[in-house]
Amino acid sequence: MERQHETVDAAVAAIGSKVTYAGSASSVLGWLATSEAGIVIGILVAIIGLVVNVFFKLREDLRQQEEHNERMRLLHAEGAHHE
Repeated sequence: MERQHETVDAAVAAIGSKVTYAGSASSVLGWLATSEAGIVIGILVAIIGLVVNVFFKLREDLRQQEEHNERMRLLHAEGAHHE
């Protein structure tokens, strides 16, 4: 009889855990369906896009500055050979 109670307890605990996960998932899905969630997600996407754009723009600027410095170095070296 004791073993039967343990089996029932384990089954009820497993079902309770699944119901908790289902309730959590339905809460998240319900929140995502609201307009507030859309606003928050839109703001987050915009911020992430801005950060990515700034990061790559800074990399491009650094690359262009390095190219400029190398050209100036070569022009100065070339001018020194002609004098």
